[in-house]
Amino acid sequence: MSEERKRILELVQDGKLSAQEAIILLEALEKDASLKEKVASDAANDDNANTKSQTTREETASKDSSQSTENTKEDTFYSQLENAGERIFDFVNNALHKIKNVDLQFTQSVDIPHTFQQEDSEIEKIDVDVANGPIRLIAWDQPEVRVECQAKVYRSDDREEARKYFLDNTIFSIENGLLCFATQSKWMRVETVIYIPEKQYKKVSIRIFNGGLTGENIHSEFLTVKTTNGKVELDKMEGRKFEVDTVNGQIKLTGSKVEELEAETVNGTVDVSGIFQVADIQSFNGNISCTLPEIGAKRIEAKVVTGNINIYLPEGATVDGDVRSNLGSYKLDLEGINVSHEKKEMIQKQVQFKRPGREEEVIHLLADTKTGSVLVKQVN
Repeated sequence: MSEERKRILELVQDGKLSAQEAIILLEALEKDASLKEKVASDAANDDNANTKSQTTREETASKDSSQSTENTKEDTFYSQLENAGERIFDFVNNALHKIKNVDLQFTQSVDIPHTFQQEDSEIEKIDVDVANGPIRLIAWDQPEVRVECQAKVYRSDDREEARKYFLDNTIFSIENGLLCFATQSKWMRVETVIYIPEKQYKKVSIRIFNGGLTGENIHSEFLTVKTTNGKVELDKMEGRKFEVDTVNGQIKLTGSKVEELEAETVNGTVDVSGIFQVADIQSFNGNISCTLPEIGAKRIEAKVVTGNINIYLPEGATVDGDVRSNLGSYKLDLEGINVSHEKKEMIQKQVQFKRPGREEEVIHLLADTKTGSVLVKQVN
């Protein structure tokens, strides 16, 4: 089943399949593999039992009979494997059809444009929860909140009925300083652009199951972004603590100023650039790049299983670094470094170093990759 697993992972990497959907398919493949092992074990046990029951007086006849029995069981075994393979492929095909919305019931859909708009009402917090569709979050110089929706309602060919379904399954409210927008129906896809007044917010929380997020010029003390399948691109952001978490999708943060940043993805690259005091960056499968154009960072940690790590440090920064790679290599492109510990074994490479700089404040750096390489150099 290695080819099937490879194909599923390729679909995830191409963005055609979410991680949750891939887990379902992989579990189905595992069940099929267990079935094959059981069939093989039963066949082997039956052969042993038949062999032990033969008598010495019927040795010649039993050899012919045993050969016939083995051939029969071998045919049965491969027949069962073939049937199991057909069942798993049927399951995979049906699952893919359902997941990618190609059932006949999705051939009918109605496009519904709709705009929600309301005065600011002293908004301090924002909560957005969308099941299916991308989101753009933009701060503008107007006093009101504006949410532009382009919805595609499935299983309907009547515009009024589709509009009613969209409105019944969409929440838009501003109460007690909280802006809430949510669409949780799986039978519609909503492309959303949210315009909010340009000011400082206490908390912004965004959850998307299938779709990405683009945000720019948002100032929030706390920001939480969670997506299952979709990339996250943020520009000119500012805040105290940001948490960005995706399962399948890249994370890109540029031109931003955040005191504490946590960015994690299972499948995708992570590229962050800005002023961070603390940054914790992780990816299971994907490269990591962290650029610090100015001095001010205290702790930077970058960890990846399959992928490379590039760290770009500001000129004159004082660094206390620990770089590790199991199967890859590392390169320290910094002047004036002092190596305190170095290990260059076949399956484990590590270097601990210090670099004195003009500033007393030290950047504590940890870069750890299992199969990739690490580059640490001064920012251009």
